[in-house]
Amino acid sequence: MFPMMQISNSASLALTMSTTSDDVTYSSKTDNSLLNSRPNTENILYSIKFRAMIFFQILAYGSYSVLVHLCEKNGAITFSSTTMNFLLEFVKLIFSLSALLYSTTITYPNKLQFISWFRQSLPYSIPGILYFINNNLAVHMQVHMDPASYQILSNFKIFTTAILYRLIIKHKLSRQQWFALSLLFLGGLAYSLGTLKNSSFVSKKMTSSSIIMPEMYIHPLGIPMIAIYCTISGLAGVYNEWILKKHYTESLHLQNVFLYSYGTILNFVPAFTSAMFTSQTGHSFNLFRGFTFYTWIIVITQALNGLFMSVVIKHSSNIIRLFVISFSLIVTALLSLFIFHISFNIYFFISFFTMISALSLYYSN
Repeated sequence: MFPMMQISNSASLALTMSTTSDDVTYSSKTDNSLLNSRPNTENILYSIKFRAMIFFQILAYGSYSVLVHLCEKNGAITFSSTTMNFLLEFVKLIFSLSALLYSTTITYPNKLQFISWFRQSLPYSIPGILYFINNNLAVHMQVHMDPASYQILSNFKIFTTAILYRLIIKHKLSRQQWFALSLLFLGGLAYSLGTLKNSSFVSKKMTSSSIIMPEMYIHPLGIPMIAIYCTISGLAGVYNEWILKKHYTESLHLQNVFLYSYGTILNFVPAFTSAMFTSQTGHSFNLFRGFTFYTWIIVITQALNGLFMSVVIKHSSNIIRLFVISFSLIVTALLSLFIFHISFNIYFFISFFTMISALSLYYSN
């Protein structure tokens, strides 16, 4: 079965209602049917919400690279990656903190409570650091490849995540799944070698309204960057899931406050330093220098994406996350075609069908 079938399994609440015996009166049966309909209604609503979150995440992942390229000017990203990621983490932190205060009653904390929270938050510093590195790397690698190439190669996350799942969470893989992962890796490797070009051979055409990319491309530096990105992404995702589920009884809002606090602090320091350095070169201090309409769309969509993903990871698994990453390629390909007028090469189609085959083998086990 393809991954979509697993979503319905993850979304179901598995509520079971006992049936009534034949000698129960009509009124009792009616009452029981009304009671049975309530959990069924809750199941349907939960499933709709879960699927809506997954659908939004596919759109958010698929549009990310395209939006970053729309912020590009003269071959460079116009905004500070740390400033954008600081805003992302800060928005998620404010939302999580508000949700925590709304859902729980917290008295004014004393010094001991702050010390206790700090110790409790320490495990979240590791994924906080990993996400800090990776989220900034994801921005800067965009200039070294087109959006579709980025999305194709991002599927290496499936390979690294599965390996780390086996090492950290002790999740066993069958021979069929190992074969699927090998197929996925070889497909991505073939695409990388086939599409690899020097920057001097890439010709982007700038118009008044957009960028035109006549062909797919990967700069040499893009290969090690995507390898590091996928490795860190897999480690961060698996470790974060392990932490969330190890402390499953803790409020998800509190766990998010811990994680996003580290992300906010780590990104604020270089963002503020960069703005200060720029102001000393004759420009006025502006934390949002280079921000465009598309940058703010990235902030909003990726903030919601991160919040939704925390729900998915805690109550489901990273497998759903990998499903989202895989199918976001379709969104990226369509957007690249209509916005950048990109022409897909033969390696794209070979890699795409290899990826679909690998995913079918992996998830059908």
